[in-house]
Amino acid sequence: MNKHKFAFLAVLAMTLGTASPTWAQTVLVNSWEGTSDYDTRALGIGLQPPDVNGSVGTTQFAQLMNGSFAAYDKYTGALLAPRITDSAFFLNAGGTATVGDVRILFDPTSSRWIAAGFGSVTSRIQVAVSTTADALGPWRATSFLGVPTGGTADYPTLALTGDTVTIGTNNFNSGFRGVTLNTINRSDLFGAGAPTTASLLQFNTPFPGTGANDGFAQQGVSRAPGVGSGTDVLAASLTTNDLVTFNISTAGVKGPTTLLGSTNYQANSPGRQPDILGTGNARVVDTLDDRISATVYQAAGKIYAVHTVTPVGQDHTVIRISVIDEMMTLLSETDITGPDNSYDFYQGSLAVNAAGQFVVGFVRSGDATHPVDGRISIFARSFNTNPDGSITATSGDLLIKQSSVDDYHLGSPQGSAAAGRQRFGDYSSVSLDPTDSQRFYVVNEFAREFNNAAGGHPGGSGFGRWGTYVGVISVSAIPEPAGWVLMLIAFGFIGGIIRCRKTKMRVSSC
Repeated sequence: MNKHKFAFLAVLAMTLGTASPTWAQTVLVNSWEGTSDYDTRALGIGLQPPDVNGSVGTTQFAQLMNGSFAAYDKYTGALLAPRITDSAFFLNAGGTATVGDVRILFDPTSSRWIAAGFGSVTSRIQVAVSTTADALGPWRATSFLGVPTGGTADYPTLALTGDTVTIGTNNFNSGFRGVTLNTINRSDLFGAGAPTTASLLQFNTPFPGTGANDGFAQQGVSRAPGVGSGTDVLAASLTTNDLVTFNISTAGVKGPTTLLGSTNYQANSPGRQPDILGTGNARVVDTLDDRISATVYQAAGKIYAVHTVTPVGQDHTVIRISVIDEMMTLLSETDITGPDNSYDFYQGSLAVNAAGQFVVGFVRSGDATHPVDGRISIFARSFNTNPDGSITATSGDLLIKQSSVDDYHLGSPQGSAAAGRQRFGDYSSVSLDPTDSQRFYVVNEFAREFNNAAGGHPGGSGFGRWGTYVGVISVSAIPEPAGWVLMLIAFGFIGGIIRCRKTKMRVSSC
């Protein structure tokens, strides 16, 4: 073979081999600090926990959480306007002040935003929808009675469940009184006119009661319009260590509740911290229970959820990933954990793209054998989904932000034992960039410096302060099947050329 033909085929091979996306390492491409406790207190609000929440849109990353609303340039992390309180956010939309438990999502179908939380009357849920893709507004709000018997529609979830929007609540009135699932037609909220709840359907499960166990912190399965049938719901069981699921049909009829069949687990203990000075705060941080605290997603015919559990016979929390098929059958379980019991993993969330690639964001902390690495830190891992529903990790733990202190606690100054409840989270979120299916935005909580002179705040209270951090994760593209064929052809050409060159001494031509 002459050198010109060799060069031509080599170029052809390289061209064919790069005709589709190539494998690349999963990397943290950008990160920035979001809203902190110092920011919300500057607005006159101090709330624990922050209920960290955020979502990425076409050009912005929006953060709506206890105490504040903020919008950032999604490429640079620059704050686009002064922060406002979460109450001001809903009041500007025509709603009422809010007590908290707010969430926000970007809807790629309509290129608009949606937010929800309970209002100044805590039995009412208010919903706000933006009129454009600009998170800075304008927004328009509506509301509905979330707890018909009064009380608090606590811990409202928010999901874009195909042709509906779904909000679940845990109901309290002098104690836990059950759960309510609310569904509203997507067109009523994202239509051309003002949002309305005229199509609202409510499914109540009282507690105590003799009805079915419909779970706790009910999460609708988020998916694109026209995908699937009806509204699928996933929740932590109230009666056993498992997840439960049920479906609301397109006719508005609730189907039977079934157990998913998870591997058994036990109650969660508080998370570890190094607490090098021995102030008694080595294990006070609330890792929450086994509820699903973040959005559940459906993509490529599979459903993905995460929650925090403790494997039976062990003493550390893990993030459990459940992959489920469209018939709500469990396909696989994978635990995000460490090499030993010295780390705890909690406050997980995820998002998935159409190729079945997904990123899980979470918090990890460890004991005194890890004096720095054991500080509460925000991490992410990436995964690919195999055809059978099993998953393969495509990265290790990617560090997004490490806490400034090793003994975060509430209710008392630095150096003192923690006082009162030590809630952490209670939410976190991962969202998929609607303009780039290989980019995921992770937001979670970390511990900032104490509010004292040593922390740079002379005259401060000395108490702990939380912060939030956003990380942008870029994952590798999976070549299309046709791309793999082209690459194999290309490699075949190269292999043939090499064989010809190796046998040239023995054969007259090739």
